[in-house]
Amino acid sequence: MTTASTTARRTSVGIGQIAVSKDTSEVLVAYGLGSCVGVSAYDPVAHICGLAHILLPESNNSASATREPAWYAAAGITNLLRELTALGAIPGRLVVKLAGGAAVLGEANASKFRIGERNAEVITELLRQRNIRPCATSLGGSKGRTVELHVVSGKTFVRTAASPATELQEGHHGNDSRS
Repeated sequence: MTTASTTARRTSVGIGQIAVSKDTSEVLVAYGLGSCVGVSAYDPVAHICGLAHILLPESNNSASATREPAWYAAAGITNLLRELTALGAIPGRLVVKLAGGAAVLGEANASKFRIGERNAEVITELLRQRNIRPCATSLGGSKGRTVELHVVSGKTFVRTAASPATELQEGHHGNDSRS
């Protein structure tokens, strides 16, 4: 995505997965976020980063415990914060950014299921309950996104298949799924 990322080691964060790192040569990447939401978190004092690739807003059954650690929003946020804290991050210092939550199933299904929209709402509420407010978002629209979190700087970059990577900067809140 960026010049710096060509020399860095890229760690893929698949659907329902979480990755945390202090390794400044690493870039955490969530590819193909459609209705999924990528939650990037960075502690600027401890220089610790984490990325969760959350699939669904909530679980309807008890079998969900066997899924990946970020399959559902509540588990994803809890597990991301737990893993970051275990490395030495302080939740109150985290710089959190959200991307994804698109309506990629077409117009008819978008209004019926609202998975991307519900993901964004539930994740934002779960963070609020923990006194964490995302400082930047790129949510909604109809295009999938890829998110990169550069451990060396804590910067989060977002791109679509048809757009170049741009940094998701603090204060940006909106739909950034350019065509």
